[in-house]
Amino acid sequence: MRLKKWYAIQTYAGSELKVKEDLNDRIRKREWDRSVERFSLEGEDTFFLVPVEEVITSRNRRGASTEYRIPYEYDLVTKPNERVTRGDVIARKPPRHAEDKATISEVESLQRVIVEMTNRNEEVYLVPADKRIRRDIRVGEKIRNGVPLTSDSDEKYVVVNRGTIVSRDKVRRITFTYADGKEKKRIVPEKYLSRIRSGLDLEAGDLIETEDQIASRASGLLKVKEYKDKRIVMIQRIEKRRLFPGYVFARMGLEEEQMMELIDGIKGAVRYVGSRYKPMPIEGPEMKVIKRKAGLLATPSVTASAMARGDASDDHREPRVEIDFTVGEVVEIVDGPFADFTGAIREIDKEAEELTVMVKIFGRETPVRLGFEGIEKL
Repeated sequence: MRLKKWYAIQTYAGSELKVKEDLNDRIRKREWDRSVERFSLEGEDTFFLVPVEEVITSRNRRGASTEYRIPYEYDLVTKPNERVTRGDVIARKPPRHAEDKATISEVESLQRVIVEMTNRNEEVYLVPADKRIRRDIRVGEKIRNGVPLTSDSDEKYVVVNRGTIVSRDKVRRITFTYADGKEKKRIVPEKYLSRIRSGLDLEAGDLIETEDQIASRASGLLKVKEYKDKRIVMIQRIEKRRLFPGYVFARMGLEEEQMMELIDGIKGAVRYVGSRYKPMPIEGPEMKVIKRKAGLLATPSVTASAMARGDASDDHREPRVEIDFTVGEVVEIVDGPFADFTGAIREIDKEAEELTVMVKIFGRETPVRLGFEGIEKL
């Protein structure tokens, strides 16, 4: 068995995972596993690596943000910046019980329409159940000021400020009368209402409103924004993208003939990088990226370095970074899997405090997105 070295197999873009699967099968069938290094990554045993990076995006596949309107009567179950999986409960409204002995003196059936204005504050309109709401009053639709909500154009129910309809449901306005003569009103959605009727006497602890939960419709990173009337929870999707499209990597000690036999007939596997007819090992700076992604080499972190030096503190927010870099300038990357690489700045995004550096990998320029603190001048 020869000394194991790193090799890169070029594939057709998009076929990397299928090629990886076929190569793994061939190694096992030929019983060459002792001559090829095995890796355990994310619960998978594999002889071949297709490095990926996680990219956070706030948009789903159809282009719309995955947002949830969470009233303050709901408790957040998941903390901001935590990962959630589709179906996970992100917010919960606990059941409501009678606080004291009371009599339900009145129950009104209403239709509720909530309009979110451009400043994200909300206006609530309560329309009697015997009124017919117009068909075009639908959740998600924009609405102008002065538009009547009812089919008979009743002036009592006209939108005051333009905005977007974010909720439309049936509710009950319940009046509770207590022993001291005081009254208290509460709006309860019909679908969460327990068996309540006018004239009913309640004991302390009797159920009024059932529990409700809001589940995530997507997987990703949870972000929260606070507003006057509610929280807006957004699920930022985490996509896995191939770091090197068109390449599969392995550390092998096979004989040259075996290496050529390995890729022979594998659909999508074109050749070894370096030579079409003779496998050439790769030990240049490119392999640092592969090793970091495989967990074989520590990934430099600017934040970790700063904490070690005592330059950062958990008690203070990091200040906005001011830079003196320019587009076209050649810089050195000091953070992440591409640390130690150099490249030219293609784009600077001052608002996001990020820039794009063009790095040459295997003779091909690859754009790398970095924070300002992730690069240094040469």
